[in-house]
Amino acid sequence: MNDMPVEIADLLRRFGGVVDPRTARLAGLSESRLREAARLGQIYRLGPGAYAATAARELGEWDRFVLRARAFAMTHFPNALLTGWAASVIWHLPTLGRPPEVPTAVRLGGACGGFASARGRMTRGAVPQAHRYKQRTVGLVSKEWATVDLARTAPLPHSLVVADQAVRAHADLAAVLPHMSRRAGIARARWVVEHADPLAETPLETLGRFAFIEYNLPMPVANAWVGHDRPRKRLDGLLPWHWIALEGDGAGKYENQGARVIREQNEREFYLRRLKLDFVRYTWSDVYPGRLPLAEKVRAVIAERPPRDKPVRWWKHVPGGDPVEPNAADWPSPNAMRIVLPAGWDVAL
Repeated sequence: MNDMPVEIADLLRRFGGVVDPRTARLAGLSESRLREAARLGQIYRLGPGAYAATAARELGEWDRFVLRARAFAMTHFPNALLTGWAASVIWHLPTLGRPPEVPTAVRLGGACGGFASARGRMTRGAVPQAHRYKQRTVGLVSKEWATVDLARTAPLPHSLVVADQAVRAHADLAAVLPHMSRRAGIARARWVVEHADPLAETPLETLGRFAFIEYNLPMPVANAWVGHDRPRKRLDGLLPWHWIALEGDGAGKYENQGARVIREQNEREFYLRRLKLDFVRYTWSDVYPGRLPLAEKVRAVIAERPPRDKPVRWWKHVPGGDPVEPNAADWPSPNAMRIVLPAGWDVAL
C-alpha cells in the first residue's frame, strides 16, 4: 500500500481488502476520491463500485477470488449471502484445484429471481437465520451451509477435503441437509456428509482415504496408534489385518527443518518395522489430481501381505485426548467395503 492515502489504506484493512463507495461515504470519503486513487494507480477497480489495493493483483488466484467475491457481495448487501466456495474460503476451509470463474451468492427473501453475470452468480433460496452471518460489509452463510452447498456441485474429492476439515472443527453438516432436500445435487451432498471424517488432519490424508474408496480397497483406520505394549506412534493410516502402515508425506514436512524431520522419520520407521509393519508412503503427486498412483502402491503391498488371522495391536486416536482401545465399530473389514459413489462424482455440476 505504498503511497496510498492513509484513509483508503485503513478502509481496505478494515473491510477485508475491498472498499465500495457506500462504505467510503460512511467513513467520510467521496467516490471521486476512490476514482482519483485508481487513476493514480494506488488502488484498482475490481468491478462496478468496488476497489482493492493495486498490490492485490499479485496475490494468488484463490485470494483474488475472495476479493472478487467480497466485491460482488458488497453490491448486494444485506440482501444476499455468499455461499459455496466463496464462503468456505472466508471461513478458512481448505481449497483444491482452481477457483470458480465467479462467486455464488444466495438472495434472501425469494421475491426476485436469480441471475448470472461476469461478476457472480445469484441463486434463489431460503437460508435459516441461524446460518446467516455478516463479516464487515459482506453477508455469508455459515461454515456448515457453505460446506454442504458446495458438496452438491463440486467433485467429491474436493468437497470431501472441505467437509473433513469442517467436521473436525465440530460443524454439524447433517443438520443442514433437510434444508436442501429439494436442491440439485443433494445426493452428492448426503454422500459427503455421511463419509466426512473428523480424524483427517490434512487434505493429503483425505485424498489418500478417497483413493481406497475410489479403487475398492480395504479401508484404513485414520490416525491409529500402535506400539509393543502401549500407544507409542501414531500413523496417518493403518490396515491392521494386513499389518500395513500408511504415511502421507506433505511437502511442508521438510521445509526449513528437513534434516531433523528425516532423522526423526528414520528413527520412527525403525521402531515401526520392529513391530513387523510394512509401509506405503505417499505424497501429493500420488493423490492429486488423480489417486491411481497411491492405489497401485497399496495393491502391490496388499498382494504381498494378505490379511492375517491376527491383526496388529492398535489404539483409536481421540483428538485432544489419550488414545483408547478400539471397540467393535472401530474395526475395519480386512476386505474391500465396495462403497458406492454417486453418479458423476468426479465432475463439477
